[in-house]
Amino acid sequence: MSNPIEIVADDPAQALLLPYLQKTQSLFLAALRALDPFAECQIVPAADLGIPYDVLRLSGGFATGCFVEWKCRVPVIPVDTTMNIDTSSIFWLDRHPGATFARNAIEDLRRWIDFDSSYQWNFHRGNHFILSCRRSSDGRYALLLHSNEKEFKDQFNGLSPTAGNWYEKSIRVFGGDRRIRLLVGDRAVLFAQIAQMLQDFNVVRHRFIATMLLNDRVRITDEYHKHHYFMPTPTSAAIGCYLCEPGEEVPVFSSVGQPITIFRPADGGLNRVRLLGGGTRLVVPHGWGTTASRALHLTQSEDRLELNGQSYSLKPGISLLDHGDVIPRVFDGGMQQFLHLIRSHTPGEPVADLVQLASYSRHGFLRHDQESGQPVW
Repeated sequence: MSNPIEIVADDPAQALLLPYLQKTQSLFLAALRALDPFAECQIVPAADLGIPYDVLRLSGGFATGCFVEWKCRVPVIPVDTTMNIDTSSIFWLDRHPGATFARNAIEDLRRWIDFDSSYQWNFHRGNHFILSCRRSSDGRYALLLHSNEKEFKDQFNGLSPTAGNWYEKSIRVFGGDRRIRLLVGDRAVLFAQIAQMLQDFNVVRHRFIATMLLNDRVRITDEYHKHHYFMPTPTSAAIGCYLCEPGEEVPVFSSVGQPITIFRPADGGLNRVRLLGGGTRLVVPHGWGTTASRALHLTQSEDRLELNGQSYSLKPGISLLDHGDVIPRVFDGGMQQFLHLIRSHTPGEPVADLVQLASYSRHGFLRHDQESGQPVW
């Protein structure tokens, strides 16, 4: 990383995180070179770089909205990326979803799944959601899903660095003023294999939910899936951002009830990354991200992280979502303002808006006024 200047101007989260990630890259490189003197790494921020909900991810040196890549002759995984798979899925429909996407239908499906299923429902957590929408350009209807594969997260077989899991004993801790924890050896190879297997798994689980909700009454005519939290290769991690070719269209999330924009990134910005394994890609935000309501001060010890005076344990599952200073980014001018602010970093053009009709998330089930985007009670 170089020239750590906020991508979104005067943003308290990015003012903290850009130099923080620069330090992480330095520590990560030193740890890698203890294993391989010729190792390399890079951390590239996305325009939505923000405070992660996961305390463990932040304490381990990482954030939401960045691309991490490494090159090392010894297999390694930086476990505090808290890797899992988050996917944006669009299911295009042949008609208005109507009552197939309604409060009762969702509550019934969740009850069935929670009662008699291996599927772990998590559309009500964090920034996950299911929503119905209409494309502004042609009126086409769709369901849009965003979630991760919770079945392989905090369990013994999961990828999150929980105490006593299948790879804990293979983690090596590299010290300094901030720790870097690396999974080293054969289990790092297996970790990457599981992570890449789960990319297809999460697409199928989204397809399962869409199929069950629509219940053969509305037909899926086409579908699109793009991961924004995943391992593109065994030696890289996209943490809350897309990795795109120029011209590849992706949905960029906004806020509750507001239009979601289909965005077509272009080459020529600061988000262009030259991959250590060869080739280039564009690091593209998957949404507006999370910021802070005031300047941030971060300290940590061996077992605690303190953010603006609030202390947290360094254990899996501890969230910053309840911190009073951690807030979603909101733009009075909507997506147009966001894309204008990041245009030199992430050039491109909006293709169409997906106007939200109804949504299900941690805010519950809401119907939205198509003009204002506000809930209709």
